[in-house]
Amino acid sequence: MPSRYFRVPLHEIGYVRMIVEAYDGLAFVRSLSSSRGEIEWIVGEGMEQEADDVVEKLAKEVGLLPIDRPLDWVDIDEKIRHSA
Repeated sequence: MPSRYFRVPLHEIGYVRMIVEAYDGLAFVRSLSSSRGEIEWIVGEGMEQEADDVVEKLAKEVGLLPIDRPLDWVDIDEKIRHSA
């Protein structure tokens, strides 16, 4: 599943997560830390266009900004391996 990365104001992360995850199968949203305004969307298979539409709306509403993958971003499977 493709990932997309965004910067968003810290106080809007919960709202963005709630909106995105309310769309059944659209994307899973995660952040590495509550002190970072960077989030990852792991977009569901075949949901790319819907994700683009939601990105456009959230960009206007809360200032969601697409970014490149942060250099220090840890993949989910790597995080699981290190915590086991």
